[in-house]
Amino acid sequence: MATDDILTKIESMKPFLSPTELKIANVILENPKDIVMLSTKMLSAKCDVSEPSLIRFTQKLGYSGFKEFKLKLSASLGTKSNKTYPMNIEQDDSALDIYKKLSAYIITSINNTMETLSNDELEKAIELIDHASKNNKTIFLSGMGASGLQVHNLQVKLMRLNINTVLYDDIHLRLEACTNLKKGDLLICITTLGSAMENYQIIDIAKDRGANIIVITQYGNTKIAEKADVILYMSNMENSSRFVSHAAISVQNLIIDTIFFSIAFREYDEMTENVKETRDIFSKYGHYARVEGKLMKIL
Repeated sequence: MATDDILTKIESMKPFLSPTELKIANVILENPKDIVMLSTKMLSAKCDVSEPSLIRFTQKLGYSGFKEFKLKLSASLGTKSNKTYPMNIEQDDSALDIYKKLSAYIITSINNTMETLSNDELEKAIELIDHASKNNKTIFLSGMGASGLQVHNLQVKLMRLNINTVLYDDIHLRLEACTNLKKGDLLICITTLGSAMENYQIIDIAKDRGANIIVITQYGNTKIAEKADVILYMSNMENSSRFVSHAAISVQNLIIDTIFFSIAFREYDEMTENVKETRDIFSKYGHYARVEGKLMKIL
Protein backbone atom coordinates (compact mmCIF):
# COMPACT_ATOMS: atom_id res chain seq x y z
CA MET A 1 0.00 0.00 0.00
CA ALA A 2 1.78 3.16 -1.19
CA THR A 3 0.09 5.97 0.69
CA ASP A 4 0.43 8.21 3.72
CA ASP A 5 -2.88 9.89 3.01
CA ILE A 6 -4.73 8.48 6.00
CA LEU A 7 -7.97 10.34 5.42
CA THR A 8 -8.21 8.91 1.92
CA LYS A 9 -7.72 5.44 3.37
CA ILE A 10 -10.43 5.92 5.96
CA GLU A 11 -12.93 7.46 3.54
CA SER A 12 -12.47 4.61 1.09
CA MET A 13 -12.85 1.97 3.81
CA LYS A 14 -16.15 3.28 5.20
CA PRO A 15 -18.41 0.87 3.25
CA PHE A 16 -16.54 -2.06 4.81
CA LEU A 17 -16.38 -0.91 8.45
CA SER A 18 -18.34 -2.25 11.40
CA PRO A 19 -20.66 0.14 13.32
CA THR A 20 -17.98 0.64 15.99
CA GLU A 21 -15.27 1.30 13.41
CA LEU A 22 -17.59 3.67 11.56
CA LYS A 23 -17.99 5.76 14.71
CA ILE A 24 -14.23 6.18 14.93
CA ALA A 25 -13.88 6.90 11.21
CA ASN A 26 -16.51 9.64 11.24
CA VAL A 27 -14.97 11.42 14.23
CA ILE A 28 -11.52 11.36 12.64
CA LEU A 29 -12.79 12.58 9.27
CA GLU A 30 -14.79 15.39 10.85
CA ASN A 31 -11.96 16.71 13.06
CA PRO A 32 -8.60 15.41 11.79
CA LYS A 33 -6.56 18.29 13.18
CA ASP A 34 -8.00 17.81 16.67
CA ILE A 35 -7.22 14.07 16.70
CA VAL A 36 -3.45 14.54 16.88
CA MET A 37 -3.88 16.35 20.21
CA LEU A 38 -5.92 13.58 21.86
CA SER A 39 -4.84 10.56 23.85
CA THR A 40 -6.19 7.07 23.26
CA LYS A 41 -8.49 7.49 26.25
CA MET A 42 -9.76 10.89 25.12
CA LEU A 43 -10.47 9.83 21.54
CA SER A 44 -12.14 6.57 22.55
CA ALA A 45 -14.43 8.55 24.86
CA LYS A 46 -15.17 11.04 22.08
CA CYS A 47 -16.07 8.17 19.74
CA ASP A 48 -17.99 6.31 22.46
CA VAL A 49 -15.95 3.16 21.91
CA SER A 50 -13.47 1.19 23.99
CA GLU A 51 -9.74 1.87 23.85
CA PRO A 52 -9.00 -1.63 22.46
CA SER A 53 -11.51 -0.95 19.66
CA LEU A 54 -9.67 2.26 18.79
CA ILE A 55 -6.31 0.50 18.75
CA ARG A 56 -7.66 -2.31 16.55
CA PHE A 57 -9.02 0.29 14.15
CA THR A 58 -5.60 1.92 13.73
CA GLN A 59 -4.06 -1.52 13.24
CA LYS A 60 -6.63 -2.24 10.54
CA LEU A 61 -5.28 0.83 8.75
CA GLY A 62 -1.82 -0.75 8.83
CA TYR A 63 -0.26 0.95 11.85
CA SER A 64 1.19 -0.60 14.99
CA GLY A 65 -1.15 1.37 17.23
CA PHE A 66 -2.65 4.76 18.01
CA LYS A 67 0.73 6.42 18.60
CA GLU A 68 2.03 5.62 15.12
CA PHE A 69 -1.36 6.52 13.65
CA LYS A 70 -1.17 10.01 15.21
CA LEU A 71 2.37 10.56 13.94
CA LYS A 72 1.41 9.57 10.39
CA LEU A 73 -1.77 11.64 10.53
CA SER A 74 0.14 14.68 11.72
CA ALA A 75 2.68 14.30 8.90
CA SER A 76 -0.08 13.81 6.36
CA LEU A 77 -1.93 16.91 7.51
CA GLY A 78 1.26 18.88 7.26
CA THR A 79 1.88 18.01 3.62
CA LYS A 80 -1.59 17.64 2.09
CA SER A 81 -4.88 19.45 2.18
CA ASN A 82 -6.71 16.11 2.61
CA LYS A 83 -9.96 17.55 1.35
CA THR A 84 -12.72 15.19 0.37
CA TYR A 85 -15.41 16.20 -2.06
CA PRO A 86 -18.84 14.80 -1.27
CA MET A 87 -21.26 15.05 -4.13
CA ASN A 88 -23.73 17.50 -2.53
CA ILE A 89 -25.72 17.87 -5.75
CA GLU A 90 -28.83 19.88 -4.98
CA GLN A 91 -32.20 19.75 -6.72
CA ASP A 92 -31.93 23.39 -7.83
CA ASP A 93 -28.35 23.12 -9.17
CA SER A 94 -27.88 24.27 -12.74
CA ALA A 95 -26.59 21.82 -15.34
CA LEU A 96 -23.19 23.53 -15.20
CA ASP A 97 -23.12 23.30 -11.38
CA ILE A 98 -23.79 19.57 -11.61
CA TYR A 99 -21.04 19.21 -14.21
CA LYS A 100 -18.56 21.02 -11.97
CA LYS A 101 -19.43 18.91 -8.93
CA LEU A 102 -19.24 15.66 -10.88
CA SER A 103 -15.90 16.72 -12.37
CA ALA A 104 -14.48 17.62 -8.96
CA TYR A 105 -15.57 14.27 -7.57
CA ILE A 106 -14.03 12.30 -10.43
CA ILE A 107 -10.77 14.28 -10.29
CA THR A 108 -10.54 13.67 -6.54
CA SER A 109 -11.15 9.95 -7.05
CA ILE A 110 -8.45 9.78 -9.73
CA ASN A 111 -5.92 11.67 -7.61
CA ASN A 112 -6.65 9.55 -4.54
CA THR A 113 -6.21 6.37 -6.56
CA MET A 114 -2.65 7.47 -7.28
CA GLU A 115 -2.17 7.04 -3.53
CA THR A 116 -3.90 3.66 -3.15
CA LEU A 117 -2.67 1.97 -6.33
CA SER A 118 0.53 -0.03 -5.92
CA ASN A 119 3.05 -0.12 -8.77
CA ASP A 120 4.23 -3.56 -7.63
CA GLU A 121 0.69 -4.93 -7.87
CA LEU A 122 0.21 -3.31 -11.28
CA GLU A 123 3.39 -4.94 -12.57
CA LYS A 124 2.27 -8.32 -11.17
CA ALA A 125 -1.12 -7.97 -12.91
CA ILE A 126 0.53 -7.09 -16.22
CA GLU A 127 2.91 -10.05 -15.86
CA LEU A 128 0.06 -12.48 -15.11
CA ILE A 129 -1.94 -11.31 -18.15
CA ASP A 130 1.11 -11.43 -20.42
CA HIS A 131 2.16 -14.86 -19.14
CA ALA A 132 -1.33 -16.34 -19.48
CA SER A 133 -1.62 -15.05 -23.05
CA LYS A 134 1.77 -16.32 -24.17
CA ASN A 135 1.17 -19.74 -22.62
CA ASN A 136 -2.31 -20.24 -24.12
CA LYS A 137 -4.01 -20.07 -20.75
CA THR A 138 -7.65 -19.04 -20.38
CA ILE A 139 -8.21 -15.44 -19.27
CA PHE A 140 -11.67 -15.30 -17.70
CA LEU A 141 -13.39 -11.94 -17.02
CA SER A 142 -16.10 -11.12 -14.48
CA GLY A 143 -17.90 -8.02 -13.25
CA MET A 144 -21.40 -7.14 -12.09
CA GLY A 145 -23.56 -4.07 -12.73
CA ALA A 146 -21.62 -0.94 -13.68
CA SER A 147 -18.34 -2.83 -13.26
CA GLY A 148 -19.62 -5.25 -15.90
CA LEU A 149 -19.41 -2.43 -18.44
CA GLN A 150 -15.74 -2.05 -17.66
CA VAL A 151 -15.16 -5.79 -18.04
CA HIS A 152 -16.37 -5.44 -21.63
CA ASN A 153 -14.03 -2.46 -22.02
CA LEU A 154 -11.14 -4.61 -20.76
CA GLN A 155 -12.07 -7.39 -23.18
CA VAL A 156 -11.96 -5.02 -26.16
CA LYS A 157 -8.64 -3.51 -25.07
CA LEU A 158 -7.01 -6.92 -24.65
CA MET A 159 -8.46 -8.10 -27.97
CA ARG A 160 -6.66 -5.21 -29.66
CA LEU A 161 -3.45 -6.62 -28.22
CA ASN A 162 -4.27 -10.03 -29.71
CA ILE A 163 -5.11 -11.36 -26.24
CA ASN A 164 -8.28 -13.46 -26.22
CA THR A 165 -10.53 -13.57 -23.16
CA VAL A 166 -13.68 -15.37 -22.03
CA LEU A 167 -16.71 -13.38 -20.84
CA TYR A 168 -20.33 -14.41 -20.31
CA ASP A 169 -23.01 -11.83 -19.52
CA ASP A 170 -25.40 -14.47 -18.21
CA ILE A 171 -24.37 -15.10 -14.61
CA HIS A 172 -25.40 -18.77 -14.67
CA LEU A 173 -23.30 -19.44 -17.77
CA ARG A 174 -20.46 -17.50 -16.17
CA LEU A 175 -20.56 -19.66 -13.05
CA GLU A 176 -20.75 -22.85 -15.11
CA ALA A 177 -17.92 -21.80 -17.44
CA CYS A 178 -15.77 -20.86 -14.48
CA THR A 179 -15.70 -24.54 -13.47
CA ASN A 180 -13.69 -25.22 -16.65
CA LEU A 181 -10.75 -23.15 -15.41
CA LYS A 182 -7.50 -25.00 -14.81
CA LYS A 183 -4.28 -24.44 -12.93
CA GLY A 184 -2.41 -21.48 -14.38
CA ASP A 185 -5.51 -19.90 -15.95
CA LEU A 186 -6.39 -16.34 -14.97
CA LEU A 187 -9.52 -14.68 -13.56
CA ILE A 188 -9.83 -10.88 -13.66
CA CYS A 189 -12.70 -9.58 -11.53
CA ILE A 190 -13.75 -5.92 -11.42
CA THR A 191 -15.96 -4.92 -8.51
CA THR A 192 -16.31 -1.56 -6.75
CA LEU A 193 -17.77 -2.53 -3.40
CA GLY A 194 -17.67 -6.31 -3.82
CA SER A 195 -21.22 -6.61 -2.52
CA ALA A 196 -22.50 -9.05 -5.15
CA MET A 197 -22.51 -12.63 -3.86
CA GLU A 198 -21.74 -13.92 -7.36
CA ASN A 199 -18.30 -12.24 -7.29
CA TYR A 200 -17.28 -14.35 -4.30
CA GLN A 201 -18.70 -17.52 -5.82
CA ILE A 202 -16.77 -17.04 -9.06
CA ILE A 203 -13.56 -16.18 -7.22
CA ASP A 204 -13.93 -19.20 -4.93
CA ILE A 205 -14.49 -21.53 -7.90
CA ALA A 206 -11.51 -20.09 -9.76
CA LYS A 207 -9.31 -20.39 -6.68
CA ASP A 208 -10.37 -24.00 -6.12
CA ARG A 209 -9.52 -24.76 -9.75
CA GLY A 210 -5.99 -23.37 -9.32
CA ALA A 211 -6.43 -20.20 -11.38
CA ASN A 212 -4.61 -16.96 -10.62
CA ILE A 213 -6.86 -14.08 -9.57
CA ILE A 214 -6.63 -10.35 -10.20
CA VAL A 215 -9.20 -8.11 -8.48
CA ILE A 216 -9.82 -4.41 -9.13
CA THR A 217 -11.80 -2.99 -6.21
CA GLN A 218 -12.21 -0.07 -3.83
CA TYR A 219 -9.58 0.34 -1.13
CA GLY A 220 -10.66 -1.21 2.14
CA ASN A 221 -12.44 -4.19 0.60
CA THR A 222 -10.26 -6.63 2.52
CA LYS A 223 -12.78 -9.48 2.37
CA ILE A 224 -12.43 -9.92 -1.37
CA ALA A 225 -8.78 -8.85 -1.41
CA GLU A 226 -7.85 -11.82 0.77
CA LYS A 227 -8.90 -14.14 -2.04
CA ALA A 228 -6.85 -12.42 -4.76
CA ASP A 229 -3.29 -13.04 -5.93
CA VAL A 230 -3.10 -9.44 -7.13
CA ILE A 231 -5.21 -6.59 -5.80
CA LEU A 232 -5.50 -3.25 -7.61
CA TYR A 233 -7.01 -0.76 -5.21
CA MET A 234 -8.90 2.29 -6.42
CA SER A 235 -10.14 5.10 -4.22
CA ASN A 236 -13.35 6.69 -5.37
CA MET A 237 -15.08 7.07 -1.98
CA GLU A 238 -18.29 5.51 -3.24
CA ASN A 239 -20.09 5.10 0.05
CA SER A 240 -23.25 7.18 0.06
CA SER A 241 -24.96 7.35 -3.32
CA ARG A 242 -25.20 5.09 -6.35
CA PHE A 243 -25.27 8.29 -8.41
CA VAL A 244 -21.49 8.42 -8.07
CA SER A 245 -20.82 5.06 -9.73
CA HIS A 246 -19.55 7.07 -12.70
CA ALA A 247 -16.50 7.96 -10.55
CA ALA A 248 -15.72 4.27 -10.10
CA ILE A 249 -16.13 3.71 -13.84
CA SER A 250 -13.73 6.57 -14.61
CA VAL A 251 -11.07 5.20 -12.27
CA GLN A 252 -11.53 1.62 -13.49
CA ASN A 253 -11.16 2.85 -17.06
CA LEU A 254 -7.83 4.50 -16.21
CA ILE A 255 -6.53 1.31 -14.60
CA ILE A 256 -7.59 -0.70 -17.66
CA ASP A 257 -5.87 1.78 -19.99
CA THR A 258 -2.73 1.61 -17.83
CA ILE A 259 -2.66 -2.18 -18.22
CA PHE A 260 -3.38 -1.85 -21.95
CA PHE A 261 -0.55 0.55 -22.73
CA SER A 262 1.90 -1.23 -20.41
CA ILE A 263 1.41 -4.52 -22.27
CA ALA A 264 1.39 -2.78 -25.67
CA PHE A 265 4.73 -1.10 -25.10
CA ARG A 266 6.29 -4.34 -23.84
CA GLU A 267 5.78 -5.79 -27.31
CA TYR A 268 5.84 -2.55 -29.29
CA ASP A 269 6.92 -3.88 -32.69
CA GLU A 270 4.65 -6.94 -32.56
CA MET A 271 1.65 -4.92 -31.39
CA THR A 272 2.23 -2.28 -34.04
CA GLU A 273 2.29 -4.93 -36.74
CA ASN A 274 -0.86 -6.61 -35.39
CA VAL A 275 -2.78 -3.34 -35.38
CA LYS A 276 -1.59 -2.45 -38.88
CA GLU A 277 -2.72 -5.85 -40.16
CA THR A 278 -6.13 -5.28 -38.60
CA ARG A 279 -6.33 -1.84 -40.20
CA ASP A 280 -5.40 -3.30 -43.59
CA ILE A 281 -8.12 -5.95 -43.34
CA PHE A 282 -10.74 -3.39 -42.34
CA SER A 283 -9.59 -1.05 -45.09
CA LYS A 284 -9.90 -3.89 -47.62
CA TYR A 285 -13.58 -4.21 -46.79
CA GLY A 286 -14.14 -0.47 -46.77
CA HIS A 287 -14.68 0.09 -43.07
CA TYR A 288 -12.11 2.86 -42.81
CA ALA A 289 -9.06 4.23 -44.56
CA ARG A 290 -5.63 2.80 -43.89
CA VAL A 291 -3.79 4.60 -41.14
CA GLU A 292 -0.02 4.83 -40.98
CA GLY A 293 1.86 6.03 -37.95
CA LYS A 294 3.13 5.24 -34.52
CA LEU A 295 1.43 2.97 -31.99
CA MET A 296 -0.14 5.88 -30.15
CA LYS A 297 -1.93 6.89 -33.35
CA ILE A 298 -3.07 3.52 -34.63
CA LEU A 299 -4.35 2.19 -31.31
